[in-house]
Amino acid sequence: MPGILSKFLDLPAFVVGFSFLYWSLPLSLLTGQFSCWKFEGKVNYPYDWAKGLCNLFRVKLLLLPGPQKFRGAPCMFLANHRCWADFFIDVALSEGNAQMLSRMAVYYVFPMFMISVRAAKGVILFKRGRQHDKEAFNQMVDRKMARSPLEGLIIYPEGHRSTKQDSLPLKRGMLHYAYSRKLPMQIIMSSNKEAVLSEKQASAHFGQSVLVGFSDVIQTKDFATFEDMLKALQQAWDTQWLRVYSARPEDAVSSVPDRIDIIDYSRQDRLNQLGATVIEGTCFLLAAFLTWRGAAAVLRASGDYWSWLLLGVVVWCSISFVRACQIVRPCAPSQQLRAAQQNLGGSSEGRRMSAAAERKTLADGPR
Repeated sequence: MPGILSKFLDLPAFVVGFSFLYWSLPLSLLTGQFSCWKFEGKVNYPYDWAKGLCNLFRVKLLLLPGPQKFRGAPCMFLANHRCWADFFIDVALSEGNAQMLSRMAVYYVFPMFMISVRAAKGVILFKRGRQHDKEAFNQMVDRKMARSPLEGLIIYPEGHRSTKQDSLPLKRGMLHYAYSRKLPMQIIMSSNKEAVLSEKQASAHFGQSVLVGFSDVIQTKDFATFEDMLKALQQAWDTQWLRVYSARPEDAVSSVPDRIDIIDYSRQDRLNQLGATVIEGTCFLLAAFLTWRGAAAVLRASGDYWSWLLLGVVVWCSISFVRACQIVRPCAPSQQLRAAQQNLGGSSEGRRMSAAAERKTLADGPR
């Protein structure tokens, strides 16, 4: 189908997907996934927000066999950067126990849900291109990490969103931070995130499967030099990319739970979250009212043709949502990745060999 026509037909579903993300907190509250009324005991605001969005998009997060998420200590999680769906999918995969490192521009584009994420101390914002003093930037990250009850940090080492078959080169900036602070690192690789909500393709889909693989934990303290660590990390990253993008949904062994209440927020943090929820809920109701009034005004202005206009919109939206519910196949590995898979055997046995090679690479790092 020609690109312009395809984008036109996909537009209603994309607008709904964008609205889900923009108004994610009040929508998660309405669906019962998110709660801001609990002032005693452990909660998990980031996970509830992320899982609420996964429920709205009907995303199936399918975990592949192998290493599981690292728990119990501060850790830097390295995720592949594909699309807007990264925001909530990677938070869900980190079990809500890691802050996102995000550009300030995201706050300006999505102020509604970012207010809540900031109240939950779930994001570290920075302005791209202004980090001339690297140590000052690292100290800022240290302060944000120390003030948050969340243990981990999610970064995107590729630096930019990309839907290419191959990974972009890994950037060194935050990897230097992890090495200097002796933070353990773990790769969270997932395929098909761009099928859920993609700003580049201006598309949204519902009911998609996202395959997820975790690497073994990379202990930065075990490497004598940064370059040694970077080499082992690159090999682990390539191995995970090959493993996850070669996998099929039937290879998965589990999915993520509905709730993971593991964060002990202070009373002030809980009050801040309640305040953010009230602000966003009020804005949501106002926006819904204005949208309704605007739609009614357009129909009145169409005069005797209002029924035809309404019918056209209904047909357009119906076609869009039928297309949006079609299952999208994950991005296939490139020829280079296929060649690497063939060298490993190409089968499930090859993937097991790949995982074993990754563990050996990390275990043999300089001590």
